[in-house]
Amino acid sequence: MKLFAKHYLRFIPPWAALILGLFVTSIAGYWIKLDIEQDEYRKFAFYCDETRLKIAARLDAHKQTLLGAAALFDSSDEVSRQEWRNYVQRLRSDAHFNGIQGLGFSVLVPAGQLAAHQAQVRAEGFPEYGVRPEGKRDFYTSIIYLEPFNERNLRAFGYDMYSEPVRRAAMAQARDENQASLSGKVTLVQETAKDVQAGTLMYVPIYRKNRPIDSVEQRRAALLGWVYSPFRMGDLLDKLVPNFDGKAMTHVHFRVYDGRTVQAGKLLYSNADASDVEAVRPSAIVEIENNFNGTVWTLQFEKIIGTEGGIDYSKMWLILGTGCLSSFLMFLLLRSYLNMRVNADAMAYELTAQLRESEQRFRLLADSAPVLIWLAGTDKLCFYFNKVWLEFTGRTLEQEQGNGWADAVHPDDYRHCLDTYIKAFDLRLGFSMEYRLRRHDGEYRWLIDTGVPRYTDDKIFLGYIGSCLDITERKQVENKLMRAHAELAQFTRIAAHHLQEPARRLVSFAQRLRTQLPAEQLHEDAATSLHFIEQGAARQSALIRDIQLYLAADQPRSKMGRIAVTDIIAGLLEQRAALIRETGAQVDYNDSPPVYIDHPRLKDIFSILLDNALLYRHPELTPHILIRGELKAGRVFYQIADNGIGIPEEYRERVFGVFERLQVHDDQNSTGVGLAIIRRIIESCGGSVSLQETPGGGATVLFDLPE
Repeated sequence: MKLFAKHYLRFIPPWAALILGLFVTSIAGYWIKLDIEQDEYRKFAFYCDETRLKIAARLDAHKQTLLGAAALFDSSDEVSRQEWRNYVQRLRSDAHFNGIQGLGFSVLVPAGQLAAHQAQVRAEGFPEYGVRPEGKRDFYTSIIYLEPFNERNLRAFGYDMYSEPVRRAAMAQARDENQASLSGKVTLVQETAKDVQAGTLMYVPIYRKNRPIDSVEQRRAALLGWVYSPFRMGDLLDKLVPNFDGKAMTHVHFRVYDGRTVQAGKLLYSNADASDVEAVRPSAIVEIENNFNGTVWTLQFEKIIGTEGGIDYSKMWLILGTGCLSSFLMFLLLRSYLNMRVNADAMAYELTAQLRESEQRFRLLADSAPVLIWLAGTDKLCFYFNKVWLEFTGRTLEQEQGNGWADAVHPDDYRHCLDTYIKAFDLRLGFSMEYRLRRHDGEYRWLIDTGVPRYTDDKIFLGYIGSCLDITERKQVENKLMRAHAELAQFTRIAAHHLQEPARRLVSFAQRLRTQLPAEQLHEDAATSLHFIEQGAARQSALIRDIQLYLAADQPRSKMGRIAVTDIIAGLLEQRAALIRETGAQVDYNDSPPVYIDHPRLKDIFSILLDNALLYRHPELTPHILIRGELKAGRVFYQIADNGIGIPEEYRERVFGVFERLQVHDDQNSTGVGLAIIRRIIESCGGSVSLQETPGGGATVLFDLPE
């Protein structure tokens, strides 16, 4: 029963994950849909307000045009018909403004002057002119100027706009308030039976010059007439607001109403037929007002669902699709994972058994090996020591685990031992170190401990494995050799002192003879003999000195430490400044890293190499010496290159032997021991030295020292 329940219960998590994933995806899709719609509404509202600003700007531009026309009257005693025509043509209103029918002037005619007025205009070449509509009124207004004076505008010539209530209200407002006014909805007299559009007119009052206009009564008394512009709303707005966000306006129904209510009788403009409006359903409606000096237009925008400008829900569908796909993938992965668990349990048991068997074989092999073996994990702590180690120290595995093994390390070796181990561990490098470890009988024994990092087949770091060998007997032999070496060095120093003394005396007596003998007695043969004596004594002295250096080359002559190489080079160059100036040599060196060695031996290395580069210079070239040092993996690698006479390939190994010289001249101070001293010093520091040819000629010495 338990197996049956376990078999079916494992299917619950995948289905639960699928249902939860689909639910979360649905919620996310819903919120993204709301966000998209809100963002689209904000864009649509911004467009609507932008359209209102365009309309307001266009009306304001027309107002400025009419104010300019009013200024023409204010600055002239009288404006003739030709002057008006020239002014309007100069404005080029048909090119700059859409929807404007023209620019006109309507004059105020008192009732008593009507006949004289009509006679005057007829005399100008318009015999059929008359003020329309006929009838008795207190005063009349007549359109006498209207440009362009074409066929459509001729229909308005002589029309009394003040006789019509809507126009009269706008004209009276402009007259009384001395500002531009906009009429309500009208049908322009210019309209024909074809393409009839709603219209509106803008008026600016013209007053007689030098008349007061501070009060309403004064303005009415001073009124001369009005300049005005008639607009066909379709022509005005079709080209003014033709698009939305770079797309055609077919996805937006745009209507303009006269006043603050949206009534069919007040409709000034619509970009869609009535049948289209009834057939579609808007996704958003925005209504805003445009107020022009008290005349209000209501702008209504309807965004239509399902048109090319509709809302883009691709982001929502992408989220829904991705979420559903992820949910199904999660369902399949969980189901696959739970199915695999059944097989994994059996495989784990089998692998565990194999691992136990492999571990037993390793322990058997480690316990049988005649070396001390240890294992450390990724935390640097040791967790295993073989039987040989435990028998050597006489301690238990629990006592040795962690850092317990370090308790048996000799106090003088403890710090060096841990530093070497930790540094190698951090760099994942193998290491080899020597230290003393206390044996079970209390005696400290010298061990050489070699450790290497462990990795899986997939290059995953597991820790370290190490082995130790007892080298106490070898160390004892080394100590005996060191004592013998010390005795030999002592003997060499004493012998050198005794050998140097005769050489110094030979030089001293030769110099005394050279200074005390009269010039006539110091013939050529005698001078040559004295020179040979002096040269031979100097060479013997240099040879004894170099032999001393060679014998002491593998031992520090002062405290070991990190020495700044650049300081050593700078000091040596200062000592050889005269020779460098004499030869014109150029020495370049970089800011080399410091090395771990004693100061005298490091100075010997660079002193010998600089002297060789200057001594064996090319007779036809200015000496150029290049010194470079570079840190790599805890060691500093140097190259010292020159452009001298170079060393043939077959002699590049021999020159590191004692008393080996490629050229032997009596005037050379070389003893043939210099490169042998360098090799002995470098190899005692765990490094190596070699020679190669410098590109272009010369020799390059390569060697490395510990950091």
